[in-house]
Amino acid sequence: MSDGPVTDPGPAPGDAAPSVALPDSLRAAVVAEFSLAFHRPFTTPIVVLVNALLTVAAWFYSPVGIRDLLFKYHGTLALPMVLASWMLSDVPATNVLGPDPVRVRAALEHPLLLQRLLLAKNVVLWTLVAPACAVLAVLIGWSDAHLVESLMTVAWILFVPVGALGVSAWVGILFPYHPRPLSWRWANRRSFGRVIVRWLTLAVTPYVLVTWIALAILYPSVLIWEATTHHDLSARISSHDFTIIVTTAIVLSVLVFLGGHRIGLRLARRRRHYLAAYLADPDRG
Repeated sequence: MSDGPVTDPGPAPGDAAPSVALPDSLRAAVVAEFSLAFHRPFTTPIVVLVNALLTVAAWFYSPVGIRDLLFKYHGTLALPMVLASWMLSDVPATNVLGPDPVRVRAALEHPLLLQRLLLAKNVVLWTLVAPACAVLAVLIGWSDAHLVESLMTVAWILFVPVGALGVSAWVGILFPYHPRPLSWRWANRRSFGRVIVRWLTLAVTPYVLVTWIALAILYPSVLIWEATTHHDLSARISSHDFTIIVTTAIVLSVLVFLGGHRIGLRLARRRRHYLAAYLADPDRG
């Protein structure tokens, strides 16, 4: 099978979906997604960079009380883990349909094509976040002579936050919205609930949702460790125990990612007519 685009077979009756070229493989979908990400308005790279800068600023310069409120875990190796979670915590992780209405509408009747689009968006977001945070973890571990911990941190960064992406996409499937300029939203402020409140709520949701899903994936591992360890829980976690925690969290993350995507595709299938109509009308905000 070639990696070039194929033309969508056509919409279901009544959906009025456009005929558009869609990738015929995951590789082609990823290439197309990278091309979209690095063309104007560069939304995904800008969002990732801004989140990284905000996280670093909050980590190093916020007052202790606020820092404790924002970040559950501390320590030098915790920084790249926190950074990976927060860099993924923005609208590209949740509003997966709204920014790409033409291709999504064409794929709604074809689960395999829609799956490729969603996975490609995850791959691009992961690529922009995970490698940089993994390199930071290696550098910190090397300088602190904590090589085993740094390698386990790298494994955590590469796999655990990704599990959240399989679930966070549900938000965009249930509550999509069109990226519109602030000037448009202000001009349409009479529809305050739909144009302003709904959009603001969905725009800030990923900051809470993605981070807490990642923590929820990690938490069962910590509970297992707490139930089986005979050490002081307030003491520094040994390399052996940290390895067990991370390995368990990785297995859970993979399961959550795969299960989350499967459920997300079912949701999209059930809501395809609503989604097709919503995505066809940018004035719905």
